[in-house]
Amino acid sequence: MRKTKNSRQRFDTTLFCQYYEQLSRCSGLTQIAQYPQHGNTSRLLHSVAVAYYSYRLAAAAPATFHMHEMVRGALFHDYFFYDAQDGDPAHKGHWTRHPAIALENAQKELLLTGIETDIIRSHMFPLTLRPPHFRESALVSLMDKACSVYEFFRRKDPYRSLRSVLAGLPVHPVLCPQATEA
Repeated sequence: MRKTKNSRQRFDTTLFCQYYEQLSRCSGLTQIAQYPQHGNTSRLLHSVAVAYYSYRLAAAAPATFHMHEMVRGALFHDYFFYDAQDGDPAHKGHWTRHPAIALENAQKELLLTGIETDIIRSHMFPLTLRPPHFRESALVSLMDKACSVYEFFRRKDPYRSLRSVLAGLPVHPVLCPQATEA
């Protein structure tokens, strides 16, 4: 479905922040900030980055996206409560198992739509054999990989500009350290 000039979706930082605030109030989303992801990045910062950049790209795309559902699914795509990098043998196979764990955890706290469920379930494709069934899922899956590569190579201070965008939010200090320094 192509967008017409009148129906073009706009990128709105305020709206993205509202989505994040709403979810952080009604779930344990900020608890994942204590776990590392791809080196020095917190899992919360990684999830916010995937959601934020998916939202920005979708707003610029010629297709129409279900923005709210895409952001919700992206924020919960890695919603699990353990350090997958700790070498624990119980975490063997984590990279293919964690989408199901994240989905189970999210479903305990939220009613998820089909798009949100598919985003969480399929974000590790092609490592998992479940391909994305919605354009929102495909975009989040691609952005997850892009953010993971960025985090791996930019270990020292990833997402400086993103953290400044989110500095005004009532967020966990690991997501936005400068918000607690003021």
